[in-house]
Amino acid sequence: MENGRIKVWLPAIRAGSGADVFTRRLAQALERHDIVAHITWFTKYDELMPLRLMQAVPPPGTDIVLANSWSGYAFKRARLPLIVTVHHAIFEPELDVYKSCGQRLYHRYVAEPRELRSLRAADAVTAVSAYVADRIRARYGIEEIEVIYNWVDTDKFCPAQQLDREQGMFRLLFVGKTTRLKGADLLAPIMRMLGPDFELRVTATEEECRLLNFPSNVYPVGRLSEDSLIRAYQECDSVLLPSRAEGFGYAALEAMACGKPVIASNNTALPEIVADGFTGILCNINDVEAFAVACRLLADDSRLLSMGSAGRKCAVQQFSWSTVAANYCTLIQRLVVY
Repeated sequence: MENGRIKVWLPAIRAGSGADVFTRRLAQALERHDIVAHITWFTKYDELMPLRLMQAVPPPGTDIVLANSWSGYAFKRARLPLIVTVHHAIFEPELDVYKSCGQRLYHRYVAEPRELRSLRAADAVTAVSAYVADRIRARYGIEEIEVIYNWVDTDKFCPAQQLDREQGMFRLLFVGKTTRLKGADLLAPIMRMLGPDFELRVTATEEECRLLNFPSNVYPVGRLSEDSLIRAYQECDSVLLPSRAEGFGYAALEAMACGKPVIASNNTALPEIVADGFTGILCNINDVEAFAVACRLLADDSRLLSMGSAGRKCAVQQFSWSTVAANYCTLIQRLVVY
């Protein structure tokens, strides 16, 4: 306890991914619910040295630990309950074709055994989507998994007050790493098919875009701060996510919160976030032509505005921090022994 308040330790490997975003947002949400949250960041190199993680000392007054499934086992401490959160279902065999040789080896011989060890050490397991929970149950036979969706601060991620749309140009945005799992290799053929009336901004460096041989209607915007990212969502017409694997889909939710429809793959967790034909359009995985057709459909102003409005309403009602984060508070309070 710290001044009579429950204290949660959030040890996390800084990976530059959605798991980092989750940790920061969870800490903020817990503090809003009068629970002390202490983040300890570790580097990706620390992940290769589990003994160092196992020797890390919890902050004074810690009542409970909440950690990622790939490293949670290393933060199990005597007399402290452990919550393990699963962010991905990345070990499915059908995804191997989209990974490098190094990724396949690391996932199979390092990450997956550690995840199983974490799940067995946990006092409670949460998953960020029903898709992830179902895959974990099927793969490991662990039934007690509570689905608690990720969330977004809908006061910060919101539509622009007034923003003039450039006539004759449909502006798309891709947010994520330029990997095959994220479908980045599909962006070039989609944009070539769409032609000069469409442009795509990508959160990548110029070098990354060069390696992917993007056409002239694709523009790198680099890594964005949160404020710049919100502005990018507000300035685009729609967000394009041809991902092959999403444990949740932060970019889809953030786009919806900013009043933008989402064009995404109809696979993994994305259908839990994007309602096809209502808050966006879902396309079959790898179907370049279907993605191009969806982009052209959203060039209709009335459809664009109605889907954007529906997405904003869905984000506020179902995925705001006040709606979702309270589930973590309830779980924490249940596990902490006074």
